Amino acid sequence: MRSLAPRLLVGCAAVIAVLSCGDVPTFADGIAYISAIDLPSIAVGAGDKLRDSLGDTASLQVRAYDKNNQLISGVSATYFVSPIDAGIHIDANGFLTASDSVRTVHVVARIGDRLQTAVALLYVVPIPDQIVGTATTDSLPGAPAKGTLLVTVTGTRGSTQPPTQGIVVRYQIVAVNGSTTIDSNRVFLVDDANNPLRNIRTTAIDTTDPSGIASRFVLVSDTTGIRTIEISATARSLHGETIAGNPVKFLIPLKKGP
Repeated sequence: MRSLAPRLLVGCAAVIAVLSCGDVPTFADGIAYISAIDLPSIAVGAGDKLRDSLGDTASLQVRAYDKNNQLISGVSATYFVSPIDAGIHIDANGFLTASDSVRTVHVVARIGDRLQTAVALLYVVPIPDQIVGTATTDSLPGAPAKGTLLVTVTGTRGSTQPPTQGIVVRYQIVAVNGSTTIDSNRVFLVDDANNPLRNIRTTAIDTTDPSGIASRFVLVSDTTGIRTIEISATARSLHGETIAGNPVKFLIPLKKGP
C-alpha cells in the first residue's frame, strides 16, 4: 500500500491553479497537463477489488497531454492513499484492492515530481445485496404533479444490513395508464431542481448517499387523462450481479380531475 502524508494532500489542486494562468509550461516528457483520476467506480466492496459498471476489475487512470492537447501514451502514475492505515493496495498498473473495512479514503496521483491530481474520494462499502423502495402512495394532485421515488441499497456485514454508499440506481418510466407509449413532454423524471438529467427524459440515474438512499422524482406537466404511472428502479452489486429486490416497482396513482 502506498500511503499519503497529510502535507501531500494540501497541494492537490496546485497543478490546476498553475496551469490555468498564462502560458502553459512543458514538464518532463513533453507533458503540459494531466487529467483528474478516472475512477471506474466511486465505490469498492470491502475486501474486494475496484470494478467497473460491468463488474470487471478495472484500473485507475490518469492521462497526460502535451501543449497541443494531444494524448501522450506510455506515461505511468504513482498513486497515494490517505489515511495511512487505509488498507488500500494499488499495484503498478493502477489496480486497487481494499481490505475488509468500511470507510472513505482519499486518493491522489502523481506523474513525475511536479504534476499531481486533485483528491479523488473512494468509498469502501459493504457489497450491496438488496434494494428496497418507497414512493408516493397518495394520488398526486394538481398540475404539475410531482412524486418522490426513494430507494435504499444495503449490504451485509455479519448480522447487520448497513446502507451502501456510491451505488448507481437507474430509474425508468415503464408505462402510463398501462401503456408503454409515453409522452416524455408530459411525464418525465427529474432531480431535486426539476431538471431532467438525460436526453431520454423517461430515464434517470442517481448514486446512493451515506444513508444508502437514492432519489429521483416523476414530474407530470399535464395530468389530463393520466390515471397511473409505473416506474422501475434497479441497482446491481459491484460485481455486476442482480441483487435482491430488483427491480423496485412504483405504481403511482394520479388524482382524478373534476
